[in-house]
Amino acid sequence: MQLAYFDRSPRIAEAFRTGVSLHSHTLNSRESILSLGRFLQLFPIVRSLVKRAHSRFGALSLEEDLARMWWTPPLGPRQAFALEAKQIEEKLGRAAIVSISDHDSIEAPMQLQVLEGGGRIPVSVEWTVPFRDTCFHVGIHNLSPRTAVSTMGQMKECTEDPRPGRLGEMLAALHADRDCLIVLNHPHWDQTARGQRVHERRLGEFMDSFSSWVHALEINGLRDWMENRRTVGLAERRGLPLVSGGDRHGREPNAVLNLTRAGMFAEFAREVRRGVSRVVLMPQYRRPLALRIVENFADIVSDAPDHGLGWSRWTERVFRRCDDGTVRTLDSMCGGTPPVMLRAVTAASRVLGHRYVTPALEMAMPPTKDLV
Repeated sequence: MQLAYFDRSPRIAEAFRTGVSLHSHTLNSRESILSLGRFLQLFPIVRSLVKRAHSRFGALSLEEDLARMWWTPPLGPRQAFALEAKQIEEKLGRAAIVSISDHDSIEAPMQLQVLEGGGRIPVSVEWTVPFRDTCFHVGIHNLSPRTAVSTMGQMKECTEDPRPGRLGEMLAALHADRDCLIVLNHPHWDQTARGQRVHERRLGEFMDSFSSWVHALEINGLRDWMENRRTVGLAERRGLPLVSGGDRHGREPNAVLNLTRAGMFAEFAREVRRGVSRVVLMPQYRRPLALRIVENFADIVSDAPDHGLGWSRWTERVFRRCDDGTVRTLDSMCGGTPPVMLRAVTAASRVLGHRYVTPALEMAMPPTKDLV
């Protein structure tokens, strides 16, 4: 069995040398607000508040306006590394390898290569790969630091011109480096909202075209158990191993980790490419996902006095591309004071995500169901 729960087997790490944290984000990631907006519109009261707040930003439809906006996570590279390493070292009692994979950016791991040394910090990225009328996120872990910048440039060119032949050539080139690990992240997530049926069809077509260069599928710490269970089934059908992917954006450490007998990431990558992977689901994975998402959102819309770029107010970490092509922060658009309705939404999320409130909410909500 590739999957195990830490609370069922608290001594599981004793047979391994290292804990691996895959797929987490720093302030270098641009995170679309569009998917968050779609989630908020599921709730009538919040939908009304968001639409009223939207009236401050012009005549575009809400969907079009949100598509122009993005936010960035609160933690800098060193903070993110320290958070992930601490969980592995303290809870698992193992040495830590942390693979940070921001969206289409290698800036954080390249900085950490200099600050922390390269052995425990591979140069990794979550690559956005357009495919027909949707897109997939592919974790590319452990690029060679010497050629990572040029490789990232080639990957961005493929994103801008995603012809199947070109994508195949790029994946084949990455696959040729035996120290590189290629992971299809959250494969069943319909990110572009084409409809789940269309997304599943495109997923099958993507795998038919490129599975020769995909080394593993991700069990994602912030996707629901039904979606992750479909990923387990897909891995079985395709003959691929499962690996962890916490997908951390806030201050909660990754809820899914890997254990390995390897001491360096390159050794771990080779293990997975041979089909060897041990995934451990940490205690926070069992907590109600909706509550964890609220807590993550509270991290996003809370002030961060320790922000690595000095963007202490959350409104300084939300951006919008204007009609003239310039980029402005929400802070500058609102003159430092967000609309009342937006303040109400963020204040409510902070209350719901408060450490004194969440225990009561957790008791009233069903826990995440078991994957295995």
